[in-house]
Amino acid sequence: ANQKIQDAQDKLYLSWVEWKRSIGYDDTDESHCAEHIESRTLEIARNLTQQLQTTCHNLLSNIQGVPQNIQDQAKHMGVMAGDIYSVFRSAASFKEVSDSLLTSSKGQLQKMKESLDDVTDYLVNNTPLNWLVGPFYPQLTESQNAQDQGAEMDKSSQ
Repeated sequence: ANQKIQDAQDKLYLSWVEWKRSIGYDDTDESHCAEHIESRTLEIARNLTQQLQTTCHNLLSNIQGVPQNIQDQAKHMGVMAGDIYSVFRSAASFKEVSDSLLTSSKGQLQKMKESLDDVTDYLVNNTPLNWLVGPFYPQLTESQNAQDQGAEMDKSSQ
């Protein structure tokens, strides 16, 4: 009975392979597609980590004057972003990136998010609103100004 099942499975497999050939399906298409997806994913990871590094450096250069601990957090984010970028920059495939590097990169990204939340929280709650410039009342028109001066003269003459 087992032999009959094995023979049936073999016959089914051969029929399937023959059918795939008859419709022009090539197994190399599937592996080529997977390689293309991997290559594109790696390219996206490389671009995103480079943008992350650039953004962290821009942040650091634009937060001068804040407390040193906030500047240190921003600087540390830039270092971590550089480390993550270096992982993907030189890799030609994900096979070249070890699981431990991917795991540590994920951990670094989480730490960066927390640091960015801290920096953002500080900036939102402690940055002076120097873009709000007075006067905070409507300016008087010239006719209103003349009326006010005339009213003052009337009061002083009484």
